[in-house]
Amino acid sequence: MGALMADDDIYIGTLMDQFNLRFGASQKDAELTGGGHNEIAVLQDEFKIFRTDRTFAQSARLLGLGGLQNNRAKNRWFNLLDVLPKLGSDKAGETGDQRIVNALIANFAPGGKLLPCFMKAHDSRDSKYGPIVIVTEGDRPIFYIEKDYLTISLPMKPGGKPA
Repeated sequence: MGALMADDDIYIGTLMDQFNLRFGASQKDAELTGGGHNEIAVLQDEFKIFRTDRTFAQSARLLGLGGLQNNRAKNRWFNLLDVLPKLGSDKAGETGDQRIVNALIANFAPGGKLLPCFMKAHDSRDSKYGPIVIVTEGDRPIFYIEKDYLTISLPMKPGGKPA
């Protein structure tokens, strides 16, 4: 999937960081009334951002998770996310897109286990994971933060050599 970004592939980490900041662990400072996964839970409860009849790409567009500085990279990122319904996942019977959306719906459901979320990529050429979306609940993707996360891993591989 990383190949879809072409020469904008250098922005993939930055685009994932936008998700990681928006959905990450909420800060506890008194002057911070919102932010992080707690704010997303409130927004999900009020606006139903994640729904089974809406793709993850549509929800990401709604939340502005494509950046503001580079329209070409943003459009390529959303094109990349639009491929998720064509991919498999680590859960039988769910596409990559359904896996992400269903995991986020469950994570942000009122009374459910609310975890901060983290997005990363894995090498789709690796036989251990392959070209599927992987979602892991209770993961520790950031070694220096001792907190459980809901981790979403997108399969990527390098693109071909430039012409």
